[in-house]
Amino acid sequence: MNRARLEQIAGWTVLAGALVLIVLGLARTHKVYAADSEEFGILVFERIPDRQLVVDATFSGVLRRDGRLFSTYDRSEIRGKQTCPT
Repeated sequence: MNRARLEQIAGWTVLAGALVLIVLGLARTHKVYAADSEEFGILVFERIPDRQLVVDATFSGVLRRDGRLFSTYDRSEIRGKQTCPT
């Protein structure tokens, strides 16, 4: 095999790997616990997709405590466009 063919194979391999990682990221969900709604010792949580976690972390919507993610706002109310906290 010549060099051009090896570079082409490497390029397609990197592209396929990137697509696999994107699909896995779209399918992954995270448990986000409500900060103040512990009922009978049971923590209430909601599953959110990875892309929503990125938005929430950008706008200080989640905090990590003791290895768990906690929400800083009420997720049950309907939200519009978020404002920047700074």
